[in-house]
Amino acid sequence: TPESDYDNTPNDTDPDDMGSSRKGRQRSMVWQGDGSVPDTAEAHTAPSPVLPSTEDVIRKTEQITKNIQELLRAAQENKHDSYIPCSERIHVAVTEMAALFPKKPKSDMVRTSLRLLTSSAYRLQSECKKTLPGDSNPPTDIQLVTQQVIQCAYDIAKAAKQLVTITTKENNN
Repeated sequence: TPESDYDNTPNDTDPDDMGSSRKGRQRSMVWQGDGSVPDTAEAHTAPSPVLPSTEDVIRKTEQITKNIQELLRAAQENKHDSYIPCSERIHVAVTEMAALFPKKPKSDMVRTSLRLLTSSAYRLQSECKKTLPGDSNPPTDIQLVTQQVIQCAYDIAKAAKQLVTITTKENNN
């Protein structure tokens, strides 16, 4: 499974593309409806300029922030067994926030921030899983894992803040 729905690698090497990378890109951006998109004409255009409301993005960011604070508290109190449930709640909140945005946002800044948000949430989960006792693994350096967990949480918060800033700016134009 892909790490993120927000892949903005150039499609210039698309095998379906017969010469014009623009045409190949347009063809691949048709929405593969999964029921989470409102039934509007914009859902079928590619790429979509429509951004979610600033209020929705702020609400999801607050949810992410609350979950990150819980994770950081667990780190401060050396409650490493709380990392996985905290990371799962953060991942759910990140997924909900990412779902507010179009699959193929027109803005590079939105795509970059969404990619940082979602990839950091996946990385956070894999770092948190290192706290599980494993027979085959050497003992985990819990301090190193905690540093990585904090870095992932920081990246998630940074990406969420960028998305709030972008939607606020775009929606006020």
